[in-house]
Order: sequence, then structure tokens, then C-alpha cells
Amino acid sequence: MQVKKKPIEESIIESGRKEFRDRGYHNSSIARIARGAGVPIGNFYRYFEGKKQLLDRVVGPVYAFIPKFIADLAGTTTVLDMPLEQFSSFIAKELYRVFWRNRDELFILLYRCAGTEYENFRESINGLIRDIIIKRNFGDIRINESERIMAKVVANGYLAGILELLNMEWDEATFTGLVQKITLFFFSDFKTRG
Repeated sequence: MQVKKKPIEESIIESGRKEFRDRGYHNSSIARIARGAGVPIGNFYRYFEGKKQLLDRVVGPVYAFIPKFIADLAGTTTVLDMPLEQFSSFIAKELYRVFWRNRDELFILLYRCAGTEYENFRESINGLIRDIIIKRNFGDIRINESERIMAKVVANGYLAGILELLNMEWDEATFTGLVQKITLFFFSDFKTRG
């Protein structure tokens, strides 16, 4: 039995990441992934049972980590109670630290996983952001349906803005500065918007 080589496995994973990002899960092909990795298709199957297992390897860790990361932020009273300027600065630094490093995987999860177990990832993230908006603006006060809908719309806009930034090349200072501005805009004085 041949020994699996880490550089070959990493090359297949990187080729799969590119293929999933460019074409989406359903339009991707094992043949293109193998070709991109510089290995015969048979070699692909020595490392992965199929496309689904490769997708799990590419996005699974981020799929598990990001919602926990956001939920932890939402559950931290000290973060939620920060003045808006401090909150936006903190969030910008954290998003750079976590999102920037995983931006390809986030893109795949948010836009390229239709028909897989990951297809509801965006809804899940929007819900977590909505909860942060509600907690920062209303605390534990019960809100009505129109306020909940408004919070969902604001969360959708916020996530769309962050994702737009992740699709461009920035240095850390520029990215965090832009995220801080977006955070200030979307999280400021929410109660007076609706």
C-alpha cells in the first residue's frame, strides 16, 4: 500500500477550493480538480472518496467555526455593551482576523453550496448578526415583528457589505477601517431607523 503524501493532498485541497469557488459545488468536476492538482484522477480517489468529502475538507472547519465565533461575540456582554466606536473597532479587527483568513471558504459557503448540507449557511450567519443587532439596540426587551424584520434587513445589508469587501484586495488597515465604517453605519441608532 502506498503512503499518502501531504503535499499531494494539499494540492488536491487547494485545487478543490479553487474549483468550488469558481464553479460551485454542483458544477465542479473531479477531473478538473485532479488536473489542477497535477495528479491523475485515480490519485484523487486515493485521498478522497469523492467531491463531497473534498468539499467537507475545504469548508467544514469554517462552517463549524464561524457561527460559533459570531455567537460568542453575541453572547459576550462586554462586547455588546461597548460604545459604538469601540464596538466597531473591535468587530473590524476580529473580522479581519477570522474572515480574511477564511475568505475563500466563506465565499464557497455563502454562494457556491446550493443543494448541499451547507446551503443554509448564509441564513444562519444573517440570523446571528440580526441577534447581535437586536441585543445591542434593544437588550432583553421583547421586540415586535416589524422591528425583527428591520433587524433582519439590516443584518442582510451588513453581511453583504462585509462580503463585498472580502472579494477585494486590501491591506489590514484599509480593510479594518472600511469594516469599522460599515459597522458604524449598520449598527448606529437602529431604533430610530424604523
